[in-house]
Amino acid sequence: MTTDLLYYPESKTQSGSSGTHFAGLTGAYSGFECRSQLFVDYMIKTPLGGHWLLKDANVVLTGAFELTPLSVRPQLALGFQPFPFLVFKGGGSIGFGWNMLGFEGLCALDEKSRKYEALSTFSHPFYEVWAQGTLMFDTGALIPGDWNHLIMLASYKTFYSGIAGLGRHTPYEWQGDKNRVEGLQYEFCGILAYQMPLVLYRAGFMYTAYGHYDGGDYGDFDASYDGAFTQHSLAGLCQFKFAEKDELTCIAQFSTRRSFDKELDEAEDALFAQKVGTEWFFQRLIFSWSHKF
Repeated sequence: MTTDLLYYPESKTQSGSSGTHFAGLTGAYSGFECRSQLFVDYMIKTPLGGHWLLKDANVVLTGAFELTPLSVRPQLALGFQPFPFLVFKGGGSIGFGWNMLGFEGLCALDEKSRKYEALSTFSHPFYEVWAQGTLMFDTGALIPGDWNHLIMLASYKTFYSGIAGLGRHTPYEWQGDKNRVEGLQYEFCGILAYQMPLVLYRAGFMYTAYGHYDGGDYGDFDASYDGAFTQHSLAGLCQFKFAEKDELTCIAQFSTRRSFDKELDEAEDALFAQKVGTEWFFQRLIFSWSHKF
């Protein structure tokens, strides 16, 4: 089971700034997120032989359930690990969101009013299907010793997500995240970390990139909004192991976002503005507690 808390300081977009630049903090608080996820794995050993590369090959069926204050989402995935350093996974999920106490979990954009309007929870479920490949390497496998673990990981995920019952290019909001649209998307993640036999047992850096393959997913908004924009993120991470079954991961993340020709009052205003540049900003702090049963 994992429980995540995400804290967002305020960092307003620098209107009219072209090119690539950095936007500093403009306030102490912009928002927060919290969620809990329960994962249950069932492993099936595969009879591929006794070679050291193949003896631990397995298939893993994973069921998961995600709960947030604004949504619930069951998930199902199937993974295959043919070699110790390679994992293939695929799966899907369906989620149900709602709006509560001024927080928006499920909305669609009304282009006439330029505002997000609430959707019916069960008439418009969120859906996602995905496939992912992950490469992993630990230098400790070649050089034995507690202080010889340099961890390297690279994963690439392709997924298709959207809200059922909406038009093809209709922007929507899911779990408080605005200006999303249905379409085929990608996410790359790379991690370089050093592992130690201490309570702080892993420290390193993480890079991610996310975006839509086709900016046309945004329809008429693509020309000004740049629908194929890639969001890059750089983060420092620390992982603490307090007991055999309990871990805490702390992440400080800087990301890129679009900057526009005018000041934005609401996130949805970006769809009706002209993208003129890219800006880096401090996005969030993440605290993730993990417990194994």
